[in-house]
This record gives sequence, C-alpha cells and structure tokens, in this order.
Amino acid sequence: MTTKAISFLGYTKPDQPYRQTTYVYEGRECTTAFMAEATARLFRSEIQEILVIVIKEAYEQNFADLERAVAEVVPIRPIHIPSGRNAVELWEIFAAIEREIEPGDRIIFDITNGFRSIPVLALLITSFVRIVRGATLERMIYGAYDATRNNLTPVFDLTPLVELLDWTSATDAFLRYGRADVLADLARDQGLAQKLRRLTDALQTSRPAEVMKTAVGLKTAIDAERKTAPQQPFTLLLDRIDREYSVFGLSDPHQPTNAEAVLRKQLAMIKWYIEKGLYVQAITSAREWLVSLVVYHRGGDLFDNSARTDAESKLNDRSGVPLTGVPLNISDQIRTLWRQTIEVRNSLAHVGMRRNAPEAQKVIEKVCETCSKLDELLS
Repeated sequence: MTTKAISFLGYTKPDQPYRQTTYVYEGRECTTAFMAEATARLFRSEIQEILVIVIKEAYEQNFADLERAVAEVVPIRPIHIPSGRNAVELWEIFAAIEREIEPGDRIIFDITNGFRSIPVLALLITSFVRIVRGATLERMIYGAYDATRNNLTPVFDLTPLVELLDWTSATDAFLRYGRADVLADLARDQGLAQKLRRLTDALQTSRPAEVMKTAVGLKTAIDAERKTAPQQPFTLLLDRIDREYSVFGLSDPHQPTNAEAVLRKQLAMIKWYIEKGLYVQAITSAREWLVSLVVYHRGGDLFDNSARTDAESKLNDRSGVPLTGVPLNISDQIRTLWRQTIEVRNSLAHVGMRRNAPEAQKVIEKVCETCSKLDELLS
C-alpha cells in the first residue's frame, strides 16, 4: 500500500513567475514558489512519492526547478497531460491520472494549480478510484494564495467537501430504494442513525411490527438532530426522512385494540415497497395482510398463530361458503384476491424454476395490480 501525493504544476507568463510564499498547514510551514514542493515537504512523513500533473509548456518552463527542490525530499515523477481543450482531451487527462493510482493506494490530492476544469476532474477521479480501485483519499488540499497575509498562505483541507460524494450516493440509495443504512453509516455517532439502520433492516426483512415500534420515536430523534445539526447534508434530509418513515409508527402493534391501525400501517408499508421496487416484500406482506384482515374481522389476535392458521384454512376453502365473521360484501373479493396473491407469491418463491414461468416484468405487473386492490377491502 502506497501513499502518493498528486499535485499540479502550471505554466505562467514569463513576466509573472510563481512567487515565493510560506504555505501554512496545521502549524507546519514551507517557504517555496511551488505548492507541489510544499505538499512534498508538509507531508513528507506520510508519502512515498509525488506525482506532478503537467502540460508540455509547464513541464518545459517549471518542472526542472521543482524537481531540484523536491528530489532530496521524496521521489518525484511527471505525469504528462494535454491541455484539456475538448472532451477527448479531458478523458485523456482522466485516464492519465487514474492509471497512476493502484488498488489500495492512499492519496493526498493537491489541486492548487489545477487549471481550467481540472479541479472538477480531480474530484471525479477521486470518486472513481475510491470505488473501482479501493483507494483512500487522505486529504484534498488547496493552497489559497489569494488569502495570503504577511506572505503566509493558508493551505485549506477540502476533504470534508469530498465527503459530499458519499452523501450524494447515500441520499440516492435512500430516495430510490429506501435504504437508509448507508446514510446512517455516515452519521454513525448519532441516535437517529441507529434508528434508521434498524428501520432499514426491519423493512428489508419484512418485519412490520418491528418497523412500527422503531418508527415511533423517529420524529423525536429528528427534532433532536435538528437542534445539534452537526452535519449539514444530513439535516437537509430530515424532512424527507420524517415523511418517509414516521407514517409507519405505532407504539404497541401487538395490542389487540390496535388491530385496525396495524392493518393500515401495513398497507402503507406495502405501498412503500412497491414505490421502492421491493416486489418480493410487497407480495409477501400482501399475503400476510389478507390473513390479518380475516383475523381482524373475526375479532382475533393478529399475532396469534392458531388464529392465523385457521384464517388461512378458511381462505383456502373452495366450497363457496362465505368467510366466517367477514362482511358478506367483501368475503368473495377477499378470497379472489387471496388466490391471485398466492399465485404471484408462489411464482416469486419458486424463482421461476418452472417451465413457462412468467417473465420478470409480467410478475412485477401482477404484484402491482394485486397490491393496488388491498385498499378497497379496508374502508
């Protein structure tokens, strides 16, 4: 595993050469005309080499001087790139930098003298190699020459901004697929994060009662999070998280007097599953919801095994006798929907290992069609 510094060296007008300044980072200083040299010296105890990204003109003008200044500190190597005047050249720059990063490398990225759109490209490369190569970004730094005072130039650590890439990916997973566990990992020191992780696990494994109990304290946790607001990207999601999950909350789903509320909360979860493309969970939950509906109308305990077994037996009865305890106007409707649900659910459970098994899109359509009819059974 190698720790590499990657820096840029630009071309200057002949009458406007790089000027010496003292770069300052966390109490350490380096006086030089080149931020690349400052990077090498300020982080000499961490890096094994420094790669310097240069166009032809910058190499001819400045690289020899930089090499002399850095050679005794750490090995230095130029990486030649085109000027980036068009999309083709930008991709060439991307490839030139990306191929220098090996799996597991640790990177310190200095973007001070990146020209044109190169700093943005550096950010994209960072994201790419972290995923594809398993590289680690130790720091992204910027020598803020415009902020120089008394010839002291601060070196800003921009790494927290790079973490927005992680937030972006986690947010996308949350909004698209309802997976808040990655988002929770980014805020792992907070109580709300633990609730999100537990909710995600319960939803993914179809544990409605656990979802309901966990979601109860969500609004309180969200309000507490707003007060501290230690991570701005996380707080921007709080309203969406509240809308997404608080609707599932119920303090005691096992209490028989909460039976109707449980059914309504489960309906909300089934709709949520459909929205997130979790069709297996949706149809599995729909099947159990129909059993619960029969138990509810018969005045039984939704979580009692014998009551559920008896309800299933009545649902499977093909004699035409109405479901005992269930309103006559929906008895036949429930049985019809039960058979449709079982058919789709079995198709999924058998993972298509049958001749002439329906294709995925057809199964998805049937799941959506079946689940859309549940609402009308609980008016």
